[in-house]
Amino acid sequence: MKASKRDFGLDVLRAAAILGVFLAHELNLWIAGVDVLASLGSGVLLFFVLSGFLIGGICFRSLRDDNFSFWNFWRARWWRTLPPYIAAVLLYLAVRPFHPVFPALPAYYALFLQNYLGQPGLGVTWSLCVEEHFYLCLPIVLVVAIYFGGRKVLAPLLPVLFVTPLVLRLATFAIEGKMPEQWYRMTHLSFDYLVAGVWLSYLLVFDRPAFDRLKRPSRWLLPILGVQLLVLPWWSPQSTIFDLVFPTLSALGFSALLCQMYGLRWEPASQAGRLVRSCVVGTALCSYSIYLTHTTFDPLMRVELEPLLHRGLLRSAIVMSVTWAGGVVFYFLIERPTIMTRDRYLRRPRPVADRPVLQPEGIQAESNP
Repeated sequence: MKASKRDFGLDVLRAAAILGVFLAHELNLWIAGVDVLASLGSGVLLFFVLSGFLIGGICFRSLRDDNFSFWNFWRARWWRTLPPYIAAVLLYLAVRPFHPVFPALPAYYALFLQNYLGQPGLGVTWSLCVEEHFYLCLPIVLVVAIYFGGRKVLAPLLPVLFVTPLVLRLATFAIEGKMPEQWYRMTHLSFDYLVAGVWLSYLLVFDRPAFDRLKRPSRWLLPILGVQLLVLPWWSPQSTIFDLVFPTLSALGFSALLCQMYGLRWEPASQAGRLVRSCVVGTALCSYSIYLTHTTFDPLMRVELEPLLHRGLLRSAIVMSVTWAGGVVFYFLIERPTIMTRDRYLRRPRPVADRPVLQPEGIQAESNP
């Protein structure tokens, strides 16, 4: 896809998200006993909001146009995400003999259950589990709701879905007296970021003026991200309730950032500006591949360089460069061909009788916003 046909604002967010996650995992910068780069790992939460916004938009547009199909939705989603995921798992297994501490992967990785049953390796895949569970359920919830209540039911339903993880977190703590280990990786306790993106996509598709009106007031929510990135690393309240409530506020902050960035245009005239733009778009394109592979390439490179360079900036620079390049190569070898074959197949015209379309009465009656 040409850069001019892409939303540059969303590309900036994708690039910022993967760069934050990458730096949080690759570097440790300790100041006064605090790893100040660790908070950049929240880039994965920004990915959630972006994902909900983009995938939700696909779902809502097909519902609006009365051509929604469960199979088409799930097939397009799985065709996009599963081949790179499987390739990343195979890559991990292939290099495992060369790294002394890479543990084996249980069979439940094939079913995206590691965020509940444990992640001995490839820890970054917990976020894919959350997304796969969420997008398996999302169209069912939306279609059933519209079928019985019409499209107007989405206006109150989405806010309810947004606060549902918060309610479940508080209920879990009230009943158990404590939270499960790494609860923030469990789908039912952490899908508020995805719903936030879906909520925005609903407004964009069905009530564009309301979406546009959010741009100005959403600025007041941006300081939440400042607190998350700059304040909490130095001051973390020893309060479980705060830990349970803040993700909901964080989801609002990232949603506000998306509102601010959506539709951003930048067509630089200078060669330097065009180079910067190309780097941003290229980073955005490769973000999924870099995310999937960087925790495999990084430790492997560190082991290989240990006899030559024990520590230092040069060693870190080599490791980070090779790790990043490995993700880019993975994109061109695996992810890009996956996208191209999917798009080529799905764009082929098929007979009307072969197109599985679900048209509940509530959707047909309100097909025009």
